[in-house]
Amino acid sequence: MARPPSTILRPASLPLRPGNRRGRGQVWHWLKQGGLVALLAGGGLYLGYTVIGRDLHQGTHLAATHASGVGDPVKLPASALAQAGDKPTAAGAAGGATQAPLASAGRSAVQAADPVAVALLSAARDHLARKVAPSLYSVEDLRANAGNHLDLIERGLDGQLPLRAALVRHRARNPHLYGLTGKPALTLDERKRAWTGDNLEVFLRAYGELRPANEPEAGDIAVLQRTKGSPRKLLAVVTDVTDDGGHPQFIVLDPADKAAREVSAKAGYVVLGAYRFRLAQVVKARQSLDLPTHAPGLAL
Repeated sequence: MARPPSTILRPASLPLRPGNRRGRGQVWHWLKQGGLVALLAGGGLYLGYTVIGRDLHQGTHLAATHASGVGDPVKLPASALAQAGDKPTAAGAAGGATQAPLASAGRSAVQAADPVAVALLSAARDHLARKVAPSLYSVEDLRANAGNHLDLIERGLDGQLPLRAALVRHRARNPHLYGLTGKPALTLDERKRAWTGDNLEVFLRAYGELRPANEPEAGDIAVLQRTKGSPRKLLAVVTDVTDDGGHPQFIVLDPADKAAREVSAKAGYVVLGAYRFRLAQVVKARQSLDLPTHAPGLAL
């Protein structure tokens, strides 16, 4: 006698029958979705390999990126960067803090024409931004957070002319210009004695161009005299900013202040004179004194 089929391994709700149309429909639906996903993925891979890969290999993306329609980017001379690279810097510009652009349209020709004027003004702006503390005595570290008014000029010319070494050498070769009766010894002590405001003025008269006191330009080196307190003479950098009366302003390290300031003549100073010291004057000084662009810190 034949035994009925066993139902031990079969759920009671699923009757035995030759086929299940609902199950086959679901499987077919899943297969269609999977095929669509595979097709899209394959298309993406093909596009990435044939189009994007070819552009990367041939450098097409670089040409498209740099074809701005305005030509190649302007490259500033290294000497005009305020040591910026690192800088804010002295001239530096260098590095550290970000330098403010020259703002006055009427004075923009100065910074466009001469890298030395740019370097002087950039270094002065850097001292202003870093709030460099004025001191009575010189600080030879070009990146120090303190210094006197002579150091401000030296730091502005860093990378253009080793100013301290140039002054010492010019004084030794031309002692009569500095009120000396004989050639001074080239020693470190004499080097320190030579670094004064009066001596720097002699040097600037020898190589710079003296300008009228009422006509300084941005990037010039001005000689100020304090009218409040002790009548101290200070060297300063003429900026591209003017006061309400249209008179130029100056960045100065005055030991009477707590930090570098941008001032006008109305703030207790009188302008005794100004010196135009540009690239032509720097080249003349380097050549006549046999000096390189950079010189060791203790060069004589």
